[in-house]
Amino acid sequence: MLNEKDMNEIKRIIQTYFDASFEGSGEKMAQVFHSAAHIYGHGANGELNDMPKDFFVNLVGTPRPGMPKPEYPRQDEILAIDFTGENTASARVMLRVGTTLFTDMLCFMRLDGKWGVISKVFSGVQVS
Repeated sequence: MLNEKDMNEIKRIIQTYFDASFEGSGEKMAQVFHSAAHIYGHGANGELNDMPKDFFVNLVGTPRPGMPKPEYPRQDEILAIDFTGENTASARVMLRVGTTLFTDMLCFMRLDGKWGVISKVFSGVQVS
């Protein structure tokens, strides 16, 4: 069921996710998610924010003036990875983007032999 190759592939995808988030690279972020993926979180007023993959990838790739900045240090960490079946896994990760520290739940599926994120749920807190 679980093998080192699968674990290493999940870790590689998470590292690409961290890199894409820090660099603001939509191109790299597109490599992380399956085409049917959705991203969920709270909007500015507490409402459900449901973004399809393409919207999220474009959002990540939108230039953020002056980012990354030296005063916004890179901070990312894999907190947990669990394999829930032969073709499913979940990961809890923490990462900083600008002045927001996010905790994300990434749900992975292996589809057509390829691992990718099928859903993400995020929450964030402001940090200085």
